[in-house]
Amino acid sequence: MEQEAKKNYIKAGEVIQEARKEARELAKPGTNLKTIADNIEDLIRERGLEPAFPVNVSVDDEAAHYTPGVNEKQELRAENVVKIDIGAHSNGYIADTALTVNPSGRRQEMIDAVEKVLKEALEFIEPGKTIGEVGEFIENSVPEEYEVVRNLTGHYLGQYEQHAGVSIPNVVNNSDHILEEGDAFAIEPFLTDGSGRIKNGSDGNIYKLESDKNVRGRMERDLLKEIKSFEGLPFTSRWFDDFGARQRMALRKLVQADIVHSYPVLKEINGGTVVQAEHTVILTEDGKKITTRS
Repeated sequence: MEQEAKKNYIKAGEVIQEARKEARELAKPGTNLKTIADNIEDLIRERGLEPAFPVNVSVDDEAAHYTPGVNEKQELRAENVVKIDIGAHSNGYIADTALTVNPSGRRQEMIDAVEKVLKEALEFIEPGKTIGEVGEFIENSVPEEYEVVRNLTGHYLGQYEQHAGVSIPNVVNNSDHILEEGDAFAIEPFLTDGSGRIKNGSDGNIYKLESDKNVRGRMERDLLKEIKSFEGLPFTSRWFDDFGARQRMALRKLVQADIVHSYPVLKEINGGTVVQAEHTVILTEDGKKITTRS
């Protein structure tokens, strides 16, 4: 791994470590989900970096891809199990992390289980291991009372790429892809007391530029110009100033034209509660470094 890339990965990770602490402080009953997301994203920007994607604040059976809207009404309740997925980038080099909080503490055993699975996986990982070996290790680490979510995976990271082409399943798989020096990736097991699979739910508020096709409408052109400033990384309508009816219509047209991809909220197929834990790993000449953990 080049020293400049390593430096940026570590810088992004240091900011994310602060963001994790902020997330735990914010995840209190009565807090609006938008307040949680906005404050974490503001912290990242105050540290001189940019979010790598909108903060996900996914509750209960939502596994991922819920980010609050401009007029978010939902407030966190004590019994909720909330997954807070956070990313920051330094010159495009990404740190990606997630934690799960249950204010009442009723589901803490489940949260402790997924954190233990992640901790053991991070200890197991080293250059020379295959993705197949990692997936088998993770699946075998899951306590019998829970199911690993089979169709969500960890993933490689690249410059301005949150999902850089190589997935890291949390289950037994046939991949002989070898982890090597220079690799950067996120390990993120999801556990559930449901079926172990997720499905697409309702339309979300996370988008990503997919195509650079020309558009006719002035509003679409203006919005597309702003979207391109995110360098191909995911974004949300919350990030635009004065996002009103005309902008919503322009974004809808960009989605319909397959210029912008809209991510649906991912939900456990049988309504089971989902928990998540995630850290970013870089493999360097000095060995492995977990950038998002102090």
